[in-house]
Amino acid sequence: MPQESQNILRPVTEADTEQLRALYKYSLQKNAQGFVQNVDFHGDIAARAQDYQNNNGAMLGLFADDGRTLLGFGGLRQAENNRVELCNLHVHPHQHGKGYGKFIAQVLVDDARELGYDSIELHVTATQSAAIGLYKRLGFSETGRQVFAVDGASYDTIFMELPIT
Repeated sequence: MPQESQNILRPVTEADTEQLRALYKYSLQKNAQGFVQNVDFHGDIAARAQDYQNNNGAMLGLFADDGRTLLGFGGLRQAENNRVELCNLHVHPHQHGKGYGKFIAQVLVDDARELGYDSIELHVTATQSAAIGLYKRLGFSETGRQVFAVDGASYDTIFMELPIT
């Protein structure tokens, strides 16, 4: 594990709801060009976490060595045709550059493989160059692009995929 090796990566639980919502909101605010700013646009993040976990997916949280402080999180959401989507990868902006995002993403890729999926897909806004670089280093390749207009803003979105079979 990057940096402090005592950090804990585990599925998020109901007890983590407040921190999950707070980190998600803060992450959105710190990257106004990268995400739809309406925190409820895709539904409540805690409800999504539970949905992923209940439907052959995952939502993992990386917690500081105290086991209580959420540093980042990421999920796997079941898609069609034996595919899974890597989604909601967020690391606290003060924790960027420590390898936490790569660590969470790599564990999610390994989990998707163990769950028997054929491939992982994701989408990321074109303004998120660090995230795009991370996904490319993990072996994802671009499969398409689309511009979405949401709440008066446009988001140039890159779609990526990683075969895992």
